Amino acid sequence: MNTCTICGYSLHGARALWTTCQTCQDRITRQLAGIEQMWPLLSDTLEPTRGHSGPRVSGTATWSLPIAGKILDLIGPLGVPARLYIRYCDIALARRIQPATMPPGADARVRLALWGIRKHLPWAVQGTDLTELNTELDRITGDLQAVTGGTDTPTVPCPAELPDGSRCTGRMRYDHHRGNAYCRTCRTDLNPGEWLDVWVRLGQPTA
Repeated sequence: MNTCTICGYSLHGARALWTTCQTCQDRITRQLAGIEQMWPLLSDTLEPTRGHSGPRVSGTATWSLPIAGKILDLIGPLGVPARLYIRYCDIALARRIQPATMPPGADARVRLALWGIRKHLPWAVQGTDLTELNTELDRITGDLQAVTGGTDTPTVPCPAELPDGSRCTGRMRYDHHRGNAYCRTCRTDLNPGEWLDVWVRLGQPTA
């Protein structure tokens, strides 16, 4: 009887000779899904640093260049795409399969890596130590949540009116850590009271 290489849980039944328990396999699956959802949010998060100026309902923009630097690190040569691709290669090589060539473009690399890890995961949980994969996915998830707010942060259409009279097409997201809501497209920010007013007017449920 083996123990799960990730959490140390004793494996029983059909998994007695495997290397990963069902709970940890499910966790890896959820991590991959979360990364897939958060990755596209990085471009929205970076938007305020691109020189776009727009109306602010109240207050001032609080997004800072250090945050932009973190985002650039995540999408750069040693960022999320490369980190995921390396883990995909690890699993493919452990299975004695030649990994697919790393494609150009960060989005394509993320898609390939997520696809590859998912494809080989049912095999890998049976005889491969996935501790490093789990640890890396934890780190990537934490890195993405730190700059995007995660996938469970409530959002509503931005209520800001642009100088040309049109409405902003961005989404307003509430940041529990900063205590305000903000739109990454036009950089409008709202204090908690103003956010609640918008939230209620749009028919969203309150606690």
